[in-house]
Amino acid sequence: MLVNMKTPGVTVQPLVLMNGHSHFNEVFFEDVRTPKANIVGPLNQGWKVAMTTLMFERPYAGVGNYSDQIGRLVELSKHVHVDGGPAWEQSWVRKKLVQFQIESEALKCTRLRGLTKVLKGQPHGPDGSMLKLCSSELGINIAEFASELLTSAAVTNQATETVPDAPRRFNRVLNCGQYTIAGGTIEVQKNIMGERVLGLPKR
Repeated sequence: MLVNMKTPGVTVQPLVLMNGHSHFNEVFFEDVRTPKANIVGPLNQGWKVAMTTLMFERPYAGVGNYSDQIGRLVELSKHVHVDGGPAWEQSWVRKKLVQFQIESEALKCTRLRGLTKVLKGQPHGPDGSMLKLCSSELGINIAEFASELLTSAAVTNQATETVPDAPRRFNRVLNCGQYTIAGGTIEVQKNIMGERVLGLPKR
């Protein structure tokens, strides 16, 4: 049912992250009353409506373009030092950055496949969960790799000559945990793919 968020009994409680930001919330309903005319879809078909909504939400929750982030990481690796020299000179650093770019391009192709389905009038399927899951994990891995390069500077919310975008890095490192729950938890996405893509039995 559609519910006016100003209805008595509706309470919105922000989920505050470690850096003090809040991008999404918990919503509580206590004895909330809403008109029957606000029902969405056929009576007793609420689950179908909810799942359709989520199938549209999840692909777009995973539309983040990581190419810019990766490009900034490349530049960062040329300025911060590892073992006495620029991090970029380390083969493991370059390998990691290339892997991030590969995954970013794979996500782009997956998004385009999903868009093609929509343009053909086909419904979203469980591939949206795959896009959401892989996008979330890539975002987390990029943030963790940045913190590995920056060491203690990763939690310094102040620009420096070596790391002029330190505040951006600081917020990404502290915020990346939100990707595990926003738009559906990682565990939920894995269950959906296991059951609907791989055909595994329900637990």
